[in-house]
Amino acid sequence: MLTLTLHLQALTHAVLPHAEASQFFYGWLLHGLSYIFGKSAFAYTLFSVLLLFVQALIINRLAIRHRLFMHQHYLPAFCFIVLSSLNPALSVFGAPLICNFLLLGVMHLLLASRNHQNANKQIFNLGFLIMPAALLEFPAVVFVLYAFVALLIIRPFSFREWMVMLLGLVMPLYILVVILFCTDKLQLLHLWPELGVSLPRQLKPAEYYLGVAGGLIVWLCICVYNMQSQLPKAPIFIRRSWIVVTLLLFFSLIAACFTAPSVQGGWMICLPALSLILAQAFSHERNKKVNRISFYFVLALVIFAQIFLPL
Repeated sequence: MLTLTLHLQALTHAVLPHAEASQFFYGWLLHGLSYIFGKSAFAYTLFSVLLLFVQALIINRLAIRHRLFMHQHYLPAFCFIVLSSLNPALSVFGAPLICNFLLLGVMHLLLASRNHQNANKQIFNLGFLIMPAALLEFPAVVFVLYAFVALLIIRPFSFREWMVMLLGLVMPLYILVVILFCTDKLQLLHLWPELGVSLPRQLKPAEYYLGVAGGLIVWLCICVYNMQSQLPKAPIFIRRSWIVVTLLLFFSLIAACFTAPSVQGGWMICLPALSLILAQAFSHERNKKVNRISFYFVLALVIFAQIFLPL
């Protein structure tokens, strides 16, 4: 109910998704969905909102399973839903939304590999999930570098494991090339590499962008304060896990910045990692007043964004 309420304006101003020429892989998915939803913009937007709800539950499950927080709660899911409601573009059905499912799988496999002495299966699957994300949205190719850096943090260096991940990365691309070659569409690969700068050229309405940006910065400062007071006391594998999450946010920001402006919901790819980090604002153990102030601040930010939403 919270998800539908916060995304009500996005549902009432639904947008029909489309695929760019470079997004031929995503275009195939849209073609298949067109038999179900037709040309109903509302149906696509409602489906996107439901997928956001599913992603919120997955993020919360990952936080619990990998013990990122001291207590079990639904704060990561809450933060993800709130973040996705701050701008209608974050509720549009697009390639970044599908990429998020793949990136959540990547993060789960990375954090799970710390518990396995022989993690070849997890590492191969890790590489196998990253390449489809890059095929859906070319800037997601930066997560190839993220996987190698994160693996170096979470596990001791192993040349064999890196080769296994490299094999997992190459396999989806090899399968795609075979399919394109057999269907005489190999020329589509030349359209795949596409970069752009996905930043607003004009801050209109200025009060909305400045208010939301300022609110997120304050929210993030509260999280940094909480993390500095708690993470030094946490076990080393928890600290490494949070480094992996923070790195995911860093590489997600790079991918979002270099997404073409015509791509719908390009910044959506940052939400999974950002929601996990921002959930730290409500997890101060000794000072419950900070948690209450954080909650009311986020509530005020949501109300502000809903009032000044650019539609």
